[in-house]
Amino acid sequence: MSPTPTELTEDPLFQLNVLLWLSQPLPEGSDIVPILHQQGFGVYAIAPRLAVPLDLRLAAQHANVAVQDAARPDVVLAREGDGRFALAECKRSSFGPASDTAEQARAFLLIAGPRAAEVLGLTSAQVRDSIQTYLLPEHQRNGLQATLEELTRTLASRRLPGAQFAILGLGLSEDALMIMTDSAGSMFYSLPQPAHKVMRLQANTDPRPLYFIPYDPDVDLSSRERIFCKRLLFERLQASVLVAIGRAVPPVELRLEINGLLNDAMFGMYALWENRDSARHMRQLCRQLMMSLSQAINTVAGGSVTYEPGRAWKVNMEDADQHERVTDAVTRFSCATLELRMEPEADLFDKP
Repeated sequence: MSPTPTELTEDPLFQLNVLLWLSQPLPEGSDIVPILHQQGFGVYAIAPRLAVPLDLRLAAQHANVAVQDAARPDVVLAREGDGRFALAECKRSSFGPASDTAEQARAFLLIAGPRAAEVLGLTSAQVRDSIQTYLLPEHQRNGLQATLEELTRTLASRRLPGAQFAILGLGLSEDALMIMTDSAGSMFYSLPQPAHKVMRLQANTDPRPLYFIPYDPDVDLSSRERIFCKRLLFERLQASVLVAIGRAVPPVELRLEINGLLNDAMFGMYALWENRDSARHMRQLCRQLMMSLSQAINTVAGGSVTYEPGRAWKVNMEDADQHERVTDAVTRFSCATLELRMEPEADLFDKP
């Protein structure tokens, strides 16, 4: 069963994909209005590990302020023309100032503050303005506002340089997904207040197949959602293989690299993924799918696919007949036959 629109607004994976959609150059008349791209913002990085400067960590420790040593924003958005960088984090709900999540939030406020250029490994000329942004359901916005204001006051009272913050709310109108901006978000992103229609909602239409990132191992999903999203990723990978094989002209030895397949399946977003643990997990999933697909191909066209450990699969098609048999095997393969609850196995050649 497809999630309801309300359930989608509470789903961090959907929220992440909303941010990606809004920062892409989409065609005029699209069901999605890319309001961030229209204001010059694009995706700079996905899930980079950003460390709080050591002196700030020591100062926080001395002031008895609990702060994570480092944090990974879901996505970093940038308008590099005027040096604006935003660390964006997606949340299912608000949280309190005494919660474990508050330690992460304090780290984000320090990372996105006046030292953001240093944290990002850039110069002060490249990063001239920065902000910490949260995206969450609209009805959770007031609670988070109160929490972040208290966290900011605490940092300021301890002379710790916190960032400005913006909270974007996801809401619904009768026929559209809405983004609500606060005054800080409006000024930083050059967006008028308060509300923007960003996606036309169509009855009985599930937007998840359109995700840039169909599966993210870091996102907390229910078992049912995790299985659905993993299958969606596998079907994207299968489609990439089918397109590559369909375009090949025999005789040919086609090379299918893991990173290339994942980048195709995520419309270029995998190349921006900086969480090495997650990227390694995605490579393991790719290998899980490709091993099953290779077996299906070799069953009907023996010896057509060989594996170069840790890197790629080679598909050999010597003539039109072998090309047809390989193509037919990929077309007939069903991801529904895979055990989607099973975690992928590690590979000796996986890089950290």
